[in-house]
Amino acid sequence: MDVQSYPVPTSESPQARRRQWTLKFGRREVCTARREVLVDGAPRPLQPRPFDVLVYLIENRERVVSADELLDSIWKDEIVQPGSLAAAIMRVRKALLDNQPDSGPIIRTHQRFGYRFVAALDAPEQGAGSGVS
Repeated sequence: MDVQSYPVPTSESPQARRRQWTLKFGRREVCTARREVLVDGAPRPLQPRPFDVLVYLIENRERVVSADELLDSIWKDEIVQPGSLAAAIMRVRKALLDNQPDSGPIIRTHQRFGYRFVAALDAPEQGAGSGVS
């Protein structure tokens, strides 16, 4: 599955950048301003850390992100259990209804290395405001 590259708007800080975009892919939508995941227009529950993992993978979708990088970026200086990242990925996949027969994979696992966001993005809408649509 080809990953199309659409720029995520940049700002002074990663936190500010994350508040400014909405990304659509198939039946799914991720809005960082509302920290919300929608499938078919309905909100899907996702805890804060898994949401941050999803956003990080989307922002770095052009490459495979190592598990160590995700742990360092999302959990920073916290000590976490070895399964924390795997549990977060599982929650993201559940919220997005990943691997449904009608859509294919959204997050691909690269065994013993990391993860990559692989869903094909919808084309940005003409005349859309800031953010990725």
